[in-house]
Amino acid sequence: MAETVLIGEKYLELLEKPLQKLGINAVPVPGNGFVDPRLSGHGDLSVLHTGGNCLWLAPHLQGSRFADRLNSMGFALDYPDILQSAAYPGDAQLNVCICGKYAICNKSIVPIETVNYLTDEGFEIIDCRQGYAKCSVCVVDEGAIITADRGVEAAAREAGLDVLLIEPGYITLDGFSFGFIGGSSFKISRSKLAFTGTLDLHPSKKDILCFLKAHEIEAVYLTERSIFDIGSGIPITEK
Repeated sequence: MAETVLIGEKYLELLEKPLQKLGINAVPVPGNGFVDPRLSGHGDLSVLHTGGNCLWLAPHLQGSRFADRLNSMGFALDYPDILQSAAYPGDAQLNVCICGKYAICNKSIVPIETVNYLTDEGFEIIDCRQGYAKCSVCVVDEGAIITADRGVEAAAREAGLDVLLIEPGYITLDGFSFGFIGGSSFKISRSKLAFTGTLDLHPSKKDILCFLKAHEIEAVYLTERSIFDIGSGIPITEK
Protein backbone atom coordinates (compact mmCIF):
# COMPACT_ATOMS: atom_id res chain seq x y z
CA MET A 1 0.00 0.00 0.00
CA ALA A 2 1.27 3.48 -0.82
CA GLU A 3 2.36 5.50 2.18
CA THR A 4 3.32 8.77 0.47
CA VAL A 5 2.03 10.21 -2.80
CA LEU A 6 3.17 13.42 -4.46
CA ILE A 7 0.26 15.61 -5.60
CA GLY A 8 0.39 18.99 -7.30
CA GLU A 9 -0.30 21.57 -4.61
CA LYS A 10 -3.15 22.98 -6.73
CA TYR A 11 -5.11 19.77 -6.10
CA LEU A 12 -4.15 19.14 -2.50
CA GLU A 13 -7.32 20.61 -1.03
CA LEU A 14 -9.45 18.26 -3.13
CA LEU A 15 -7.50 15.07 -2.60
CA GLU A 16 -5.63 15.26 0.70
CA LYS A 17 -8.54 14.10 2.89
CA PRO A 18 -9.65 11.26 0.59
CA LEU A 19 -6.07 9.99 0.55
CA GLN A 20 -5.74 10.37 4.33
CA LYS A 21 -8.83 8.19 4.74
CA LEU A 22 -6.92 5.49 2.87
CA GLY A 23 -3.92 5.96 5.15
CA ILE A 24 -1.91 7.76 2.49
CA ASN A 25 0.06 10.95 3.12
CA ALA A 26 -0.14 13.53 0.31
CA VAL A 27 2.94 15.72 -0.20
CA PRO A 28 2.35 18.81 -2.37
CA VAL A 29 4.53 19.45 -5.41
CA PRO A 30 5.11 23.21 -5.84
CA GLY A 31 3.64 24.85 -8.90
CA ASN A 32 5.88 25.07 -11.94
CA GLY A 33 6.11 28.63 -13.18
CA PHE A 34 8.00 27.65 -16.32
CA VAL A 35 5.17 25.72 -17.99
CA ASP A 36 1.71 26.74 -19.19
CA PRO A 37 -0.15 28.22 -16.18
CA ARG A 38 -3.02 25.79 -16.82
CA LEU A 39 -0.58 22.91 -16.24
CA SER A 40 1.60 24.48 -13.56
CA GLY A 41 0.01 22.28 -10.87
CA HIS A 42 0.74 19.04 -12.67
CA GLY A 43 3.36 17.15 -10.69
CA ASP A 44 4.30 14.88 -13.59
CA LEU A 45 5.83 17.85 -15.42
CA SER A 46 8.18 18.47 -12.48
CA VAL A 47 8.89 15.06 -10.95
CA LEU A 48 9.82 11.64 -12.32
CA HIS A 49 10.10 8.68 -9.97
CA THR A 50 12.13 5.94 -11.61
CA GLY A 51 11.81 3.55 -8.68
CA GLY A 52 13.41 3.02 -5.29
CA ASN A 53 14.84 6.20 -3.84
CA CYS A 54 15.58 7.88 -7.19
CA LEU A 55 13.70 11.03 -8.16
CA TRP A 56 14.34 13.35 -11.07
CA LEU A 57 13.24 16.92 -10.41
CA ALA A 58 12.83 19.89 -12.73
CA PRO A 59 15.71 22.37 -12.21
CA HIS A 60 13.50 25.06 -10.64
CA LEU A 61 12.99 22.79 -7.61
CA GLN A 62 16.69 22.69 -6.75
CA GLY A 63 17.23 24.21 -3.31
CA SER A 64 13.48 24.29 -2.56
CA ARG A 65 11.83 23.21 0.68
CA PHE A 66 10.20 20.47 -1.35
CA ALA A 67 13.62 19.13 -2.39
CA ASP A 68 14.87 19.44 1.19
CA ARG A 69 11.89 17.41 2.38
CA LEU A 70 12.60 14.67 -0.14
CA ASN A 71 16.27 14.68 0.83
CA SER A 72 15.32 14.26 4.48
CA MET A 73 13.21 11.25 3.48
CA GLY A 74 16.29 9.59 1.99
CA PHE A 75 15.70 10.22 -1.70
CA ALA A 76 18.52 10.70 -4.17
CA LEU A 77 17.64 13.70 -6.31
CA ASP A 78 18.80 14.33 -9.86
CA TYR A 79 18.28 17.51 -11.84
CA PRO A 80 18.52 17.09 -15.61
CA ASP A 81 20.05 19.87 -17.68
CA ILE A 82 16.83 21.16 -19.22
CA LEU A 83 15.10 24.48 -19.76
CA GLN A 84 11.35 24.11 -19.45
CA SER A 85 8.90 26.36 -21.28
CA ALA A 86 5.17 26.83 -21.77
CA ALA A 87 5.10 25.46 -25.31
CA TYR A 88 5.09 21.70 -25.88
CA PRO A 89 7.45 19.83 -25.87
CA GLY A 90 9.32 22.24 -23.61
CA ASP A 91 7.21 21.12 -20.66
CA ALA A 92 7.30 17.35 -21.20
CA GLN A 93 10.93 16.37 -20.60
CA LEU A 94 10.14 14.44 -17.40
CA ASN A 95 6.81 13.04 -18.57
CA VAL A 96 7.93 9.41 -18.67
CA CYS A 97 5.61 6.53 -17.77
CA ILE A 98 7.29 3.78 -15.75
CA CYS A 99 5.46 0.46 -16.07
CA GLY A 100 7.33 -2.45 -14.53
CA LYS A 101 10.47 -2.99 -16.59
CA TYR A 102 9.26 -0.58 -19.28
CA ALA A 103 9.73 3.17 -19.67
CA ILE A 104 7.25 4.66 -22.13
CA CYS A 105 8.36 8.02 -23.52
CA ASN A 106 9.36 10.12 -26.50
CA LYS A 107 13.13 9.67 -26.43
CA SER A 108 13.70 12.82 -28.46
CA ILE A 109 12.18 14.91 -25.64
CA VAL A 110 13.50 13.20 -22.50
CA PRO A 111 16.96 14.40 -21.33
CA ILE A 112 19.71 12.13 -22.62
CA GLU A 113 21.06 11.62 -19.10
CA THR A 114 17.65 10.33 -18.01
CA VAL A 115 17.37 7.99 -20.99
CA ASN A 116 20.88 6.69 -20.30
CA TYR A 117 20.05 6.14 -16.64
CA LEU A 118 16.90 4.20 -17.49
CA THR A 119 18.81 2.08 -20.00
CA ASP A 120 21.62 1.40 -17.53
CA GLU A 121 19.05 0.40 -14.90
CA GLY A 122 17.65 -2.24 -17.25
CA PHE A 123 14.44 -0.54 -18.37
CA GLU A 124 13.16 -1.36 -21.84
CA ILE A 125 12.45 1.97 -23.54
CA ILE A 126 9.18 2.06 -25.46
CA ASP A 127 9.66 5.01 -27.79
CA CYS A 128 6.51 6.78 -28.97
CA ARG A 129 5.59 10.09 -30.58
CA GLN A 130 3.48 11.16 -27.59
CA GLY A 131 5.57 13.46 -25.39
CA TYR A 132 2.99 13.43 -22.62
CA ALA A 133 3.48 9.71 -22.06
CA LYS A 134 2.86 9.79 -18.30
CA CYS A 135 -0.30 11.84 -18.85
CA SER A 136 -1.54 9.51 -21.55
CA VAL A 137 -0.96 6.16 -19.86
CA CYS A 138 -2.78 4.62 -16.92
CA VAL A 139 -0.62 1.84 -15.47
CA VAL A 140 -2.75 -1.14 -14.43
CA ASP A 141 0.07 -3.50 -13.51
CA GLU A 142 3.59 -4.28 -14.65
CA GLY A 143 2.33 -5.67 -17.93
CA ALA A 144 -0.86 -3.77 -18.67
CA ILE A 145 -1.89 -0.20 -19.45
CA ILE A 146 -4.90 1.87 -20.48
CA THR A 147 -4.59 4.70 -23.00
CA ALA A 148 -6.57 6.69 -25.55
CA ASP A 149 -3.46 7.31 -27.67
CA ARG A 150 -3.23 5.01 -30.69
CA GLY A 151 0.49 5.61 -31.12
CA VAL A 152 1.18 4.60 -27.53
CA GLU A 153 -1.12 1.60 -27.96
CA ALA A 154 0.76 0.36 -31.02
CA ALA A 155 4.21 0.81 -29.47
CA ALA A 156 3.17 -0.82 -26.18
CA ARG A 157 1.51 -3.79 -27.88
CA GLU A 158 4.63 -4.35 -30.00
CA ALA A 159 6.66 -4.46 -26.77
CA GLY A 160 4.33 -7.14 -25.37
CA LEU A 161 2.12 -5.12 -23.04
CA ASP A 162 -1.59 -5.79 -22.66
CA VAL A 163 -3.31 -2.57 -23.74
CA LEU A 164 -6.87 -1.30 -23.45
CA LEU A 165 -7.58 1.47 -25.95
CA ILE A 166 -10.36 3.76 -24.72
CA GLU A 167 -12.35 6.64 -26.14
CA PRO A 168 -10.44 9.94 -25.97
CA GLY A 169 -11.92 12.80 -23.96
CA TYR A 170 -14.57 12.76 -21.21
CA ILE A 171 -11.92 13.72 -18.64
CA THR A 172 -11.92 17.25 -17.27
CA LEU A 173 -8.81 19.44 -17.52
CA ASP A 174 -9.40 23.10 -16.76
CA GLY A 175 -8.51 25.33 -19.71
CA PHE A 176 -8.49 22.47 -22.22
CA SER A 177 -11.15 20.56 -24.11
CA PHE A 178 -10.25 17.36 -22.26
CA GLY A 179 -7.65 15.65 -20.08
CA PHE A 180 -5.99 12.24 -20.06
CA ILE A 181 -6.48 8.93 -18.28
CA GLY A 182 -2.91 8.74 -16.95
CA GLY A 183 -3.16 12.21 -15.49
CA SER A 184 -6.30 11.29 -13.59
CA SER A 185 -5.20 7.98 -12.05
CA PHE A 186 -2.38 6.33 -10.12
CA LYS A 187 -1.69 3.05 -8.34
CA ILE A 188 -2.05 3.08 -4.56
CA SER A 189 -1.30 -0.60 -4.04
CA ARG A 190 -0.52 -3.65 -6.13
CA SER A 191 -4.25 -4.40 -6.37
CA LYS A 192 -5.82 -0.91 -6.22
CA LEU A 193 -5.92 1.88 -8.79
CA ALA A 194 -7.08 5.33 -7.69
CA PHE A 195 -9.07 7.60 -9.96
CA THR A 196 -9.57 11.28 -9.15
CA GLY A 197 -13.30 10.90 -9.71
CA THR A 198 -15.92 8.54 -11.05
CA LEU A 199 -16.03 7.01 -14.52
CA ASP A 200 -19.82 7.33 -14.76
CA LEU A 201 -19.76 9.76 -17.71
CA HIS A 202 -16.98 8.00 -19.60
CA PRO A 203 -18.21 5.88 -22.53
CA SER A 204 -15.41 3.38 -21.90
CA LYS A 205 -16.36 2.83 -18.25
CA LYS A 206 -17.52 -0.76 -18.76
CA ASP A 207 -14.41 -1.65 -20.76
CA ILE A 208 -12.14 -0.07 -18.16
CA LEU A 209 -13.75 -1.92 -15.25
CA CYS A 210 -13.71 -5.22 -17.14
CA PHE A 211 -10.04 -4.74 -17.99
CA LEU A 212 -9.22 -3.97 -14.36
CA LYS A 213 -11.17 -7.02 -13.19
CA ALA A 214 -9.30 -9.22 -15.63
CA HIS A 215 -6.06 -8.03 -14.04
CA GLU A 216 -7.47 -8.34 -10.49
CA ILE A 217 -7.30 -4.59 -9.90
CA GLU A 218 -9.89 -2.66 -7.86
CA ALA A 219 -10.91 0.87 -8.91
CA VAL A 220 -10.94 3.41 -6.05
CA TYR A 221 -12.71 6.74 -6.62
CA LEU A 222 -11.19 9.54 -4.56
CA THR A 223 -14.07 11.99 -5.10
CA GLU A 224 -17.65 11.93 -6.34
CA ARG A 225 -16.79 14.32 -9.17
CA SER A 226 -16.44 13.13 -12.73
CA ILE A 227 -12.86 12.06 -13.40
CA PHE A 228 -10.41 14.97 -13.81
CA ASP A 229 -6.77 15.34 -14.82
CA ILE A 230 -4.30 16.47 -12.13
CA GLY A 231 -1.04 15.42 -13.77
CA SER A 232 -1.33 12.14 -11.88
CA GLY A 233 -0.24 11.27 -8.37
CA ILE A 234 3.28 9.95 -7.85
CA PRO A 235 3.60 7.25 -5.16
CA ILE A 236 7.11 7.41 -3.66
CA THR A 237 6.95 5.29 -0.49
CA GLU A 238 4.94 2.27 0.58
CA LYS A 239 4.14 0.45 3.79
